Amino acid sequence: MEPCPPRWATPRTRRRTLAPQVASVAKELSIPLLPWQRQVLSTALERSGRRPAYRDVAVSVPRQSGKSSMALALIIWRLLSEPDQLVLYSAQSRVAARRKLLHTWHPRILRSPLADRFKLFRGFGNEMLEADNGSRLELLSATESSGHGESTDLVIVDEAWVHQDASIEQSTRPTMSTRPDAQLWAMSTAGTARSVWWRGKLDTGRTSAELGVTSGACLLEWAAAADDDPTSEAVWRATMPALGRLSDVATIRADLANMALAEFRRAYLNQWPDETAEGWRVVGRELWEASKL
Repeated sequence: MEPCPPRWATPRTRRRTLAPQVASVAKELSIPLLPWQRQVLSTALERSGRRPAYRDVAVSVPRQSGKSSMALALIIWRLLSEPDQLVLYSAQSRVAARRKLLHTWHPRILRSPLADRFKLFRGFGNEMLEADNGSRLELLSATESSGHGESTDLVIVDEAWVHQDASIEQSTRPTMSTRPDAQLWAMSTAGTARSVWWRGKLDTGRTSAELGVTSGACLLEWAAAADDDPTSEAVWRATMPALGRLSDVATIRADLANMALAEFRRAYLNQWPDETAEGWRVVGRELWEASKL
């Protein structure tokens, strides 16, 4: 199967990485890591001396690429890596995060050799996964005050496109300040005009990746270019890192026929509305702007 390199990527260096440790946990959870997931983990978990090389990690991929399964492997590894770790996870809503924990992640843990090491608390508003070493996973609401409290070791903001401002970062980042190994991960598909926080993360990450910066924050992003043909199977294969593994061409083609093109571009090609030529195919933008003078 042909490789699917990211369009933007922080360069991998020769520094040591903790990715093999996560891969071992993923294997116990029966999660076969895909090449793109291995690339993300290898880069994001590089070490610079005794600290993570990257305090912030941004991962942008088309929908249904497997980011949630990678997040689970990362979370379980972090919980078991040291005692008394605190991991916070948020999705597009607390209900969605709760559903993920109770109905997707926990059943997978129960089927694994790690089942006896974890206890699940289901109380609404107090959902928690606790490891036998005192580490725990708690759910983070998408509100400004929800992250205040104890020191945290790993914050994962899934579906980052839903955040219209930096409130979630402002509430969680200070809790990481006393933890030298702490990381904040933001993961998502492309957003909308309201996804200000996520777009800012990507714009900064793209610039750093293009400049070859290998410290502070890293970005790995799979996305089609604005002028790519959205109906082209070759474009799909160059953009969707899970195509042929978690999804197939026939399914994508059926969705293309039944979705609005703009939403297809965002979901499957990971394109932002303002990065495509949509709406300017009959009358070019330059001609339209000139006509208003």
